[in-house]
Amino acid sequence: MLLSTTDDTVLEAAEALGEELAAAEADASEFQFSTLLLQCNEAITERTDVKYGQACGAGGDC
Repeated sequence: MLLSTTDDTVLEAAEALGEELAAAEADASEFQFSTLLLQCNEAITERTDVKYGQACGAGGDC
């Protein structure tokens, strides 16, 4: 599957976010990390109009 430059940029940003979240998880308490995830989900929803929780389903591995 060929991706446009925009798709590549989005995928790179998502990968970078995943790496940052993994690093944050190692340094944060469970409460701090959960709060960070909620803030990230809200920011993603605001920018994309995609409700992350609905797109992935509760408890799913997205």
